[in-house]
Order: sequence, then structure tokens, then C-alpha cells
Amino acid sequence: MANTAFHPLTITHIERFGDHAAALQFAVPHELRAAYEFVPGQYVTLRAMVDGDDIRRPYSLCTTPNDLAQAGVIGVGIKRVEDGRFSGHAVAALAVGDVVEVMPPQGRFAYRADPVAATADDNDDILLLAAGSGITPILAIATTALAQHPARVVTLVYGNRDTASIMFRTTVENLKDKYMDRFRLVHVLSREARDIELLNGRVDGTKISELTAAGMIA
Repeated sequence: MANTAFHPLTITHIERFGDHAAALQFAVPHELRAAYEFVPGQYVTLRAMVDGDDIRRPYSLCTTPNDLAQAGVIGVGIKRVEDGRFSGHAVAALAVGDVVEVMPPQGRFAYRADPVAATADDNDDILLLAAGSGITPILAIATTALAQHPARVVTLVYGNRDTASIMFRTTVENLKDKYMDRFRLVHVLSREARDIELLNGRVDGTKISELTAAGMIA
């Protein structure tokens, strides 16, 4: 049975993406780490009092199980939505040192690595698709797959409105630099012209077919 009890966790780091999104990192005390073990793709529910109201919202984990095991931290990405009371509060008001009620991880959308394949010559490549804040669980999956499978190629097609709106842009670019031969990153923008016409528009079935036909993804 899932653990549905909230625990107070302290924010240790915040990365802000303009005024529209932020990544929050929480410290997990050693005695609670077993309760917060997760697999990439899962989410946690955050709870806060906003203008006197008890508000709860689920957010996908953008960090990896290794971050929890090695550094004792978990992290989420939050995008401000129009009239979103919790997201607005989180992006604009939360600061390092604040304490937020966080429920242990849940969710069936998850990447479960095969421990046998992870040590073998694994040629099962992965294609990941994300748009906007949907990058959050995908980032955790990509990072874990690349770290655990030395022969696996991961392709990420990441759609956004424009360059300024890209969440975790530095993180995905660093991932590309770290795994130059195994991580393919394709940015698609809907409201900012790219030099290559194929990289304009939205990430949908047609776009994926076009990128495949052009050899940009396999």
C-alpha cells in the first residue's frame, strides 16, 4: 500500500526559469529515505497553505534515484499555470530554507531498468518525447537510462514555444555534452523561427514522422 503521509521537507536549492517555472530540490532526512525511494517517472504530491487554503498538487520528480541515494535529495519541476494558485505560489514565493509538506513518491508511469541488461551489451534504444513542463519525468528517465546502460542510445525530442521558455535547458544540454555519442537532443519550437524549417512547429505524430524520414531520429 502506498505511503500517503506527508512529511515536512526543506528546500535546499531552487533553479528559476524566468518568471514562468522553477525546479525545487528538497533534502530527505536519512530516516525517511526508504519511504522516498522511487523509480524515474513517478511523482510526489506537495502541500502548502496558500492564502489560508490547504492546497495539494502532484509534480513529477526530475531527479534520479541516485540523487536520493548519494545526496539525499529529490526534486520537482513546477511551471506556473494561469490562475494556478499553487504553481504561482511555488514559482514566485518559495525560497531556499522553506519547508514544504511532501508525500512519498507514487505513480505507475515509470522507467524500471533491467539490472541484467544494465550490465550487458544493451542495444535497445529509447525515443523520448516531451513538451513544456512534460520534460520533468522524461529528464529523470533519460538520465537514468544513459547512466545505467553503457550501450544505449537515447533520443529526446523536446518541444517548447521559444528558447526562453525551455525548462532545464542547461541540464539537457549538459547531458548531451556528457553523452555525446549516445544522447540525441532535438529542440522543436512553435513560436520562434529556427534555421531548419523541420524544427519549427509542435511535437505531434506528423512531426515525429517528418523527423524520422529526415534521419534526425531513428
